[in-house]
Amino acid sequence: MKVSAFLRDDGACGFYRVALPLNMVSHKTDTQTILIKHGDSHDKIAQGLDADVIVVPRLSEPLFIKTLKELQSLGKKIVIDHDDNMFDISPLSPHYEEHGVTNVNYSMADGSVVPLWEDGRNIDLKVNKQKLDGVKEALEMVDMVTVTTPILADFYREYNDNVVVLPNCVNTEIWKSLPFKETDEIRLFWAGGHSHYEDWCLLSDVMPKVMGKYPRTKLVIMGAKFDGTLKGIDKDRIEFHPWIHTEAYPYKVAILNPTIGIVPLQNTKFNQCKSAIKWIEMASLGVPCVTSLVSPYKEIATENNGVFIEGNDPAGWVEGISILIEDSILRASVGRSAQETVKAHFDINKEYTQWQKAYEELVNGKSNCALAQ
Repeated sequence: MKVSAFLRDDGACGFYRVALPLNMVSHKTDTQTILIKHGDSHDKIAQGLDADVIVVPRLSEPLFIKTLKELQSLGKKIVIDHDDNMFDISPLSPHYEEHGVTNVNYSMADGSVVPLWEDGRNIDLKVNKQKLDGVKEALEMVDMVTVTTPILADFYREYNDNVVVLPNCVNTEIWKSLPFKETDEIRLFWAGGHSHYEDWCLLSDVMPKVMGKYPRTKLVIMGAKFDGTLKGIDKDRIEFHPWIHTEAYPYKVAILNPTIGIVPLQNTKFNQCKSAIKWIEMASLGVPCVTSLVSPYKEIATENNGVFIEGNDPAGWVEGISILIEDSILRASVGRSAQETVKAHFDINKEYTQWQKAYEELVNGKSNCALAQ
């Protein structure tokens, strides 16, 4: 079997959804995989289009859809991969510019209303509607849709009956903690992009209270830093690190030596369709997390593998973080249990077989519906 896939970017989506699993499939099996990147030669693209299975993340372009339909008529199997709900982007996310389809006004704290997204000024609604129409057309025409979670699978079954869950995984041979000397410093770690503003705002009152209560804590932020939410924290106790290349990310996080992972998430329809990758990354290092008890995190929560905050209650957040700060034995125990969860369910060294099986059954004409349960 020969499988090709298009890499739209070299970020986390391209890595976790395409490069990591397909490279592992190629390494562990007889399946030949071809990863096509922007700027690749015509010969390599031609080789990719001649594969038995062609995987295209977030397909929406009309010309590309037409080309893939022609390849379908020649017997090629076309797969779309989605790791987000493309139809419900928050207006507070910068990605709304690419996917939003309505004007949005925002109510300020003083009662005034300002235009957040206005057609012709900072967003093109016609272009975005055409793009989402392309997403729908692509979903309906492909042979299989792959997604990260059962919740996201249920959403996309509105457009295609053959939806298969292939969970986001990590390589536990790379995601490893480092043997640092023990210190008294408690490093509270959060990583996220600008689209997580609403989620981080859950902690705008929580973190100043926690850090005021525990002088030996330091807030370590990677990705996006929302200064307006950090005014109650001494700047000297905030450590910021920008994003780095995805393949270097596990090493960078290990070097930052997190003590406790902080994973806040608003309970929205869009967030419910996300994967638990932030928790998985921390857990793979044996780092205990304090996490919102919402999907997708509540599906992996057990009594022992983390501290999960019901209803995103601010007092609950303060208490949950405090419990782990005060009890080093509990931190170690929770971290070990979380790490065991990752090794059992989210280690690509074992879970690559899910990708292999899905593609084989697609080529052989078998239904993949059972795989999505």
